[in-house]
Parts: sequence; C-alpha cells; structure tokens
Amino acid sequence: MRIALLSLVAVVALAQPVVVPTIPCPTPEEVLQFLAGMNLSPEFRGALASVLAAGLATGRATPTVSLLLLRDLSSLPREAAERLLEPIRFALAQGFIVDTGLTGSSMMNEVRKLLVLGRRPEEIEGVLKTRLAMLLATRSVLTRYGLVHAPPLPPDKPLPPEERFVLEVAWGVSDFLLWEGGTLTDPRLRTFVQTRLNQLCAVGVLSAEQCSWSATALTLEMFQEIGRLAFQPERR
Repeated sequence: MRIALLSLVAVVALAQPVVVPTIPCPTPEEVLQFLAGMNLSPEFRGALASVLAAGLATGRATPTVSLLLLRDLSSLPREAAERLLEPIRFALAQGFIVDTGLTGSSMMNEVRKLLVLGRRPEEIEGVLKTRLAMLLATRSVLTRYGLVHAPPLPPDKPLPPEERFVLEVAWGVSDFLLWEGGTLTDPRLRTFVQTRLNQLCAVGVLSAEQCSWSATALTLEMFQEIGRLAFQPERR
C-alpha cells in the first residue's frame, strides 16, 4: 500500500476548504468549450470530452466543479494535467460518480483541495488511483453480497441510485485508510464508515433502503475485503 506516502497530506487536507471562486453556474456547453481550449493532446481531450459530456448530462459530474477543476489544471504542464484527469476519465467511463457538487465525496474536489495545499501532481495522482481502486472494489464486493443489483452502466445511461451508495462506502473506507491513519485490521474501520453513512442518511443523501442496508448488512469483513481488493486488483 502507498498509504504511508499518501498520509503526508492527511490531517491538513481534511481541514482545508476547497477554494470556490464566485462564478455564475456554467452550462455543460461552457465546460466542454473550456476543455476544448486546454493544452491537452487531441486524443486525450476527445476521450475526456466524450465521457464528461455524458457525465454532466446524467448527474455523474456537475458543471460548476468540472469547470473549476479544469481551470485549476489549465496552469499545469500538459502531461501533469492529463495524468490527474485520467483517473477521473476512467471512473466516468465506468459509470461512477466523480463529483457531487461543491461539497461531499468528489474525486474532482479532492484534486482541487490538494492543489490548493501545494501537493505535487504525483502525490495527487496516487490519491486518485486509490479512490478509483476503492470504487471498483466496492462495486465488486457489494454486488457479490447482493447489496448492489444494477450492472455497471456507461456514463450516457441514467444514473442508478445504487451508485451513490457505492461512492459513499468507497469514500468511507478510503478516508479511513488515507487520512485517519487506519489499517484494514483496525476494528475502528467499521465504526468510522458506519458513522459516516449514518450522517449521510440523516441529511437524506442516501435512501431509506440504503440506510437500512448500511445499518444491518455492512460488516467489518466487507470493508476489509474492499480494501484487499483495492490493493490487489488481480483478485477482482
């Protein structure tokens, strides 16, 4: 695991807010127009534009955060920008949610936060790859246990409500490992993730059915399995 390296940004990363300039809410077309003008390779720009357009249309990303992220990355060298956008592009292509708005679980906001903290692109890329691995592992484990029923859908298809549940479970497990200094053998893992899910239930982010699942069906062993799969992808 690369948790030891990634934990260098732990406490301070959580304490800092994402910088949010005052901008009018952009349209998806404005986001894609900005992307079209970025210094990216034509091949990569085209691949990202395709899935981002679909994700914006189906709620897997929001125009405001997408535009803010692209603006942040536009000042980086092309190779660095592409390396940070690639995990997001891949996640969108797999049908995952990459942004839930200006607050909440968001690969896009995570990049913005770490850029504000002055973290090196290599460190940010490592965090993104961990988040992506957790998403893939969480979907696999929850599907195996019958808590997720919808098959993975491409980003241009309607967003299944289960994807938000996948996102939040994955985020809880990876938050514990990345930023809390925890390990997969730490018994606090279940309490940490369950507390986070309970908070999301209380504010209506998760449905009543998902709240019931989180309270009764999720176990420490499931969370540990998610972590093992994330760091041993050959087992998926």
